[in-house]
Amino acid sequence: MKFTPESILSLIATGASLIVFLLMLQESLALRKGTDPVTNAVRSLVRQFPRATYAIAVLIGMVLGHLLWP
Repeated sequence: MKFTPESILSLIATGASLIVFLLMLQESLALRKGTDPVTNAVRSLVRQFPRATYAIAVLIGMVLGHLLWP
């Protein structure tokens, strides 16, 4: 099995889409029940660790830049 940059980018996009879909589904169900959605916990976690969040964003940017730069 050979991984090409296109296949890695496709896997990253598919995984991100799945995570976003699950967060939106949980938020809509939580709003229907009247409870706090998980996205509030994610926001507070991101605000607690801004440097780690920035480092992850830079890492994702480096990987995408490496795969997409001609």
